[in-house]
Amino acid sequence: MTFGYFFRTVLAGALLLSVVSCAGPDRRTSLQMPYDDRVRLASIYIQSGQTGRAVPLLEDALYQDDGRPEAWAMLGEIDYSEGNLDKAAARLGKALEVGGENPVVLNNLAWVEMGRDDAARALALVDRALLLDPAPSYPYLDTRARILGKLERYGEALADAGAARNLVPDHELNTIRELDDLITELEGLAAGGPLEY
Repeated sequence: MTFGYFFRTVLAGALLLSVVSCAGPDRRTSLQMPYDDRVRLASIYIQSGQTGRAVPLLEDALYQDDGRPEAWAMLGEIDYSEGNLDKAAARLGKALEVGGENPVVLNNLAWVEMGRDDAARALALVDRALLLDPAPSYPYLDTRARILGKLERYGEALADAGAARNLVPDHELNTIRELDDLITELEGLAAGGPLEY
């Protein structure tokens, strides 16, 4: 038997197997990976910038158990990052509905509502998150400062931005820089300039 013949035989067998596997039951009726493993793998994909690979895993996780908040929240975060604010709001809202109050989800939903120009709702959401006493609190104070700035409540916004800045660990240089920029902007706004994100 020549190598070429062997290679063609193996290739033909592989093609046949792939066709048969495509014609079989769809991926959702033959789920074998547990929900938690799907969510963990999706998280790895998201962190590596491969949201396209994360979405089907998360959708399958919802198919397995739509009564858990993790997949809803992660899909909502992906929707937000892609600019699908209405879809993000619906999915993050569902994560809160099935999982109860969660400061991270509340904070993320506050960002979505700020993007949808509903600063009053965004403020109510981040205030709910802060009532849960999240640790660390500076990301929530940062969010609150930005929302208050949109509401033109500059004194309160400066207080929250300053408090957040004081709580940021020294090694988080990007966060420090962003908060310093926000404080400078808010100080300027107190004197009368536009607030933009």
